[in-house]
Amino acid sequence: MSNKHRKNKLSFFGRPVWQNSTKTIKVTPLRYYQPDSMQDVMEMVQEGIDTNTPVRAVGSGHSFSLAPKGEGILLDTNKMNKLGPYEFANKSGNYFEVQGGIKLHDLNSSLDKLGFCIRTMGGIDHQSIAGAISTGTHGSSLTFGAMSQMVKSIVLVTHDLNDPKKAKTYRIERSGNEALTDPSNYLGPELKQNNDFFKAAVVCFGAMGIIVSYVLEVEKMFYLLEKKEVTDWHSVKEQLRDKSIFNNHESVFVQVNPYKYKNSQKALVVYHDLHNNSIRNRSLENLKNKFWYRLKRSTRSLQFELASRIPYIVWFVIWRINTFPGYVPKFLNSAIKSQKDEDFFNKGHKVMYQGLDYIKERAYDNEIVLTMDEAGNYLDTIDELMEYLQFLRKEYKIHLTSPLGLRFIKGSDVFLAPEYGEDVCYIDTPVLQHIYGGDTIISRIQQFILERGAKLHWGKLNSYMDADYVKSHYSGYNDFMSVMKKFNPSKIFSNIFTKRVLGY
Repeated sequence: MSNKHRKNKLSFFGRPVWQNSTKTIKVTPLRYYQPDSMQDVMEMVQEGIDTNTPVRAVGSGHSFSLAPKGEGILLDTNKMNKLGPYEFANKSGNYFEVQGGIKLHDLNSSLDKLGFCIRTMGGIDHQSIAGAISTGTHGSSLTFGAMSQMVKSIVLVTHDLNDPKKAKTYRIERSGNEALTDPSNYLGPELKQNNDFFKAAVVCFGAMGIIVSYVLEVEKMFYLLEKKEVTDWHSVKEQLRDKSIFNNHESVFVQVNPYKYKNSQKALVVYHDLHNNSIRNRSLENLKNKFWYRLKRSTRSLQFELASRIPYIVWFVIWRINTFPGYVPKFLNSAIKSQKDEDFFNKGHKVMYQGLDYIKERAYDNEIVLTMDEAGNYLDTIDELMEYLQFLRKEYKIHLTSPLGLRFIKGSDVFLAPEYGEDVCYIDTPVLQHIYGGDTIISRIQQFILERGAKLHWGKLNSYMDADYVKSHYSGYNDFMSVMKKFNPSKIFSNIFTKRVLGY
């Protein structure tokens, strides 16, 4: 390994320090490395094996959970950011190999130049691809699913399955008809085409090794038309119960004011529809993209764009909420109403990106996962949650600072995906930092919702979810653990987070 990779990052009196994007997690590792090749990662993992030192990888640090916390050898993957076509596929499709440290905005930009687009993503685009996928990041699609559904192959540096004292690199894929790679002309890391290995490795938050790269199946560039409808929660709930709200839409997500204002609860429904861009005047669209769409790119709303760009506006909002807590229901109603009648048409990844980066990096949240049962009982649980939030507001004057965000995800066969085996509704519960009672309301929401059998997003706050809870609520837990222990026998890929949620 070259000397540049042996050096610690000097951040705090000559010692390495890493923080997540919200500065709520600080790590002081023994070693801080910045690999830029698979060979570098191999040598760093071998050091961890030889010295029995835990090894973790970090990217942009968007996670609020303790998933990235590693106090042994910490690998900063920012230099692992290359992309290229995958040459060994045994089937037709648009396959690109992307290194795990590439940021989504760079991935989107590079694919755009080649005429391609990813199928789905979360609301912002500064996460590393490995951090996003391995913690179960999702958009809102009952037709496609979470980001993990794009993954067709994974390159992983881990223990040698035959000699745990050695580091080894494997390419892990599905088997049979779903296998991607043709072994007869393949050149690269040892190929393991095993369904259980693959379903464990996709969402494993680093517990199986260090992700070097993925092969993603992407789409030829497509265009989306975003439409917004301001309505009320009662109307939206009925459309969700009979599922009519999803008819003929590529994706749907909903914002709801959890607090009543003038005896109603405003809701915003956002529809994304595939659109044939050939019927549009491309010269006019290009002009709009260059000026107007760029101006409102973050949220399609000028006032929220300004709030995202000008720090003093966010601090003013924090001050006002803390000083006048009774203002919150009206504020959230206004936030919803201000977004009405704003259609937005653009390339897929530019529409999926929802912006407000500055604000989101000054907020934290739980993200609740409820099963979308046929009877619609999950909607009753959402009602119970909102009644509880209204109780906390009235009794203790503590609040959420944003509407609840409801997103809907198709079921998956990935063992630790929260949507394993069932369609689910994700419910985002954001709180700005420095809001009075923020930590308390986040904790109370977790306790309230776990008592009702919900799950919590791996990358968001989930401090009340332990191994016993995961084992009883994730039917893929035992299958995952059986595979993970083969790849992580020495526990060097374990950390405080995996010990709590996996018991390993």
